[in-house]
Amino acid sequence: MRSIHKAGLVLACALLSANALACDTVVPPQQGSLFGPGKYCLNANRSASLELMGSDIELDCRGRTLTRPQNSGAAVGIRVNPGDRIVVRNCRIDGFPVGIDMSANAGSQLLNNTVLRAADAPIVVRGGPPSGDPQAEPMRIVGNRVVGYESGQPIGPGVALRVMGLPRAVIANNVVAGYTGSGGLELSESPDAQVTGNQFIDFSAAQQMIHLMHTPRVRVVHNTIVSAQPAMYGLVGADDATCVENAFVNVRSSGFERCPVARYNIDRAPAPGGF
Repeated sequence: MRSIHKAGLVLACALLSANALACDTVVPPQQGSLFGPGKYCLNANRSASLELMGSDIELDCRGRTLTRPQNSGAAVGIRVNPGDRIVVRNCRIDGFPVGIDMSANAGSQLLNNTVLRAADAPIVVRGGPPSGDPQAEPMRIVGNRVVGYESGQPIGPGVALRVMGLPRAVIANNVVAGYTGSGGLELSESPDAQVTGNQFIDFSAAQQMIHLMHTPRVRVVHNTIVSAQPAMYGLVGADDATCVENAFVNVRSSGFERCPVARYNIDRAPAPGGF
């Protein structure tokens, strides 16, 4: 009897997993735009960008890469136009000046994507007009990676992650490595956001790693900064933030002293005379 119950449980889990990974439409290599609703996926790498238009669109690249063709004028790897419940997951975007430019509203998600060699702004996410619904599902930016090593081209002044106009946004478990832009995360006009478990490692030339602008009541928890060269500022604009158990290494000014609530943070400044 127990074996039957276990078998039924395994089958149910398998069915749920299959449904979560279901794909209604495989995107052909020559198709450049997706019109919702629907679940779309890639089954091969492609040398072209993609644009999403509408609501209730889910794009799962399944680990495939969108590469900017040589001498191409394409500026953005994946562009998402305003809509609700848009999901972009498991995509690799290589060589575009802007990796992902996403305008999204309630219930949208940016999950487990990797942006490589972005010369301007790897990931930009902006919210649309407020829905007025306090129970609306917030935007989730989780598990993404920005990699700046071996760019082969000059890096512009942009920050790695720029997030604007997204109240209660969840920005968690993202990794930025080997980047040489001006900062790691710029968060503006996004009250009550959660910045949790992100890692900013092996930076060069950064002026400020996490910059909060007009963004009250942010929770900054369990984030790690390890700068290759002494960064000027770890956290800027934290006058109304809760800062708990963050670890900032090789940062001249951590910014923790501005947090009204600050507990168990690690602050290791550069050695005297370090460059």
